Amino acid sequence: MNLKMQRSTFLYKIVNPDRYGFITHLGILLVSIYLLSQSLATFEPSYKTIFLIIGCSVIFLLIASYSLKWDTFFGKMKTVSIVYSLLMTAVFLTYGLSSLIVTLDNKGLETILNENMELAKLLYFSVCYAQPIILPVPEIVTVVAGSATLGPFTAFILGFIGAVLGILTMFYLSRTFGMKMVQRLVNEKQLDQYHRFVKKNETWILILLFIVPVLPDEIICVGAGVSGVKTRRFIMIAILAKLVTTFSLAYSLGLTELF
Repeated sequence: MNLKMQRSTFLYKIVNPDRYGFITHLGILLVSIYLLSQSLATFEPSYKTIFLIIGCSVIFLLIASYSLKWDTFFGKMKTVSIVYSLLMTAVFLTYGLSSLIVTLDNKGLETILNENMELAKLLYFSVCYAQPIILPVPEIVTVVAGSATLGPFTAFILGFIGAVLGILTMFYLSRTFGMKMVQRLVNEKQLDQYHRFVKKNETWILILLFIVPVLPDEIICVGAGVSGVKTRRFIMIAILAKLVTTFSLAYSLGLTELF
């Protein structure tokens, strides 16, 4: 019995939940502060300083509460560290997205891809993925630019996979969070327009809406998500429609030269 107790005590010391929780939260905070200090070049310096001071204070209190075994306070500081890390993630995403939109407007995607050839495939895929979610850039702009830089086959494959994954992400977000998210992310007038379009023949209208750029893809995804379209049917529609649009746009430059 004593041997079993000794073994369990030894194992608890090795695999201590509080210790690993402390290391995990401390690591996340350190990464957040490092990224904040080394990036966001155009971010307001005063705001950056405030966020850094808050982050360092959270780290200090987390270490103090863990070292002094203030269990209740340590639990609260773990929650605070999660909130801080989520806030920093939101800041990075917002900053990155706004910077990307400004850069796309100023330079154009083709120029950006040509200037960053080592990351061109990743950048192109990321833009195609973000397009149906939060990036207000037409598909014809992204796919044609990708085709001119990466070649039609690569642009088609990466653009198709990125677009389908982005569409499914937006569809599941709208289905999960419903109208609360809809009211914040999309134009309600366009959403009403979507419902009028699909009222009679849902499947074929959805396919046509994805192929013919009458409404943005995010409006179609959100409308389908909140209107109860069957998931399997929506996935098949998205795959079929994006096969048509991405393939035709990726090879449009070659067809233009041919004719």
